[in-house]
Amino acid sequence: MSSTLVILWVFTWLAIGLIALRLLMRKVKKAPFVLGDYFSIGAIFCALVRLALVHVILLWGTNNMSAAFRQTHHFTPEEIRHREIASKFILVNRVFYNSYLWLQKLVLLDTYRRLHSHLRWEKLIMISYIGIFAATYVTVQIVTFTECDPFNHYWQVLPDPGTCCQAQLQLIVLGVLNVITDVMLIAMPIPILVMVKRSLLEKLQLAALFTVGLFIVAITIARLPQNADNPTVQVSRSTWASIELLAAAVVANAPVLGAIVAGTKEIRTGVRVRAAKGPSQSSGVVGSRLEDIL
Repeated sequence: MSSTLVILWVFTWLAIGLIALRLLMRKVKKAPFVLGDYFSIGAIFCALVRLALVHVILLWGTNNMSAAFRQTHHFTPEEIRHREIASKFILVNRVFYNSYLWLQKLVLLDTYRRLHSHLRWEKLIMISYIGIFAATYVTVQIVTFTECDPFNHYWQVLPDPGTCCQAQLQLIVLGVLNVITDVMLIAMPIPILVMVKRSLLEKLQLAALFTVGLFIVAITIARLPQNADNPTVQVSRSTWASIELLAAAVVANAPVLGAIVAGTKEIRTGVRVRAAKGPSQSSGVVGSRLEDIL
């Protein structure tokens, strides 16, 4: 088994394990599932579908290959059929991979929604975020199917379909929108950190917990030039995607993992919020256990 296949299987199951741990913690605490948990189940399904598809893609190869290889390689009818099937699988894989990434974003968004539940701007924030996330998701999925014209060049092996099957535009659009939405998620809990009545050390601990999303931003930024420099190397693209898949699981479940590392100690936050509107506004303290909103 090649190292790329090993990375695919190991990283996928690590990601699934982290997500499953989140769900298990919910059951152990005898707490009802929240919306983020159902998004997590959807993410597991997408990861499993991707695992099956990419395994075949890596074994059979695709129509994305260098010009030198095309000129020197003898393609048998069976190999052409395999490469056509695997190339079609790539399109399906991209749909599920994009869905996985955006589902993980929704997991975090649901967590932060409950953090903002007592703040007066909660509704505006949620409408804005959901609208942007929906628009970016639809955009990424549309671009997945718009680079090759005619459409069958996505899987045509012979004659050479050209460079559209490299899907460089799709990679750039996915990367840019992925970074933008991740930065939005990193910024979302900042008002909580500003208003929370805790010591500086505790604020720094919470900040570290919420800004772990910078990890996946760094991976996405590093991935773009690497894949651009190797447009015909499917192994490189699949490896980076597997790394990104695991990173997304870590980021989405970081609060749960942090609670486990801390021995499931309660992390209490006190947030000053306005209890009423107008000149007679009064302030109240809203306390919530971080474990209870995960």
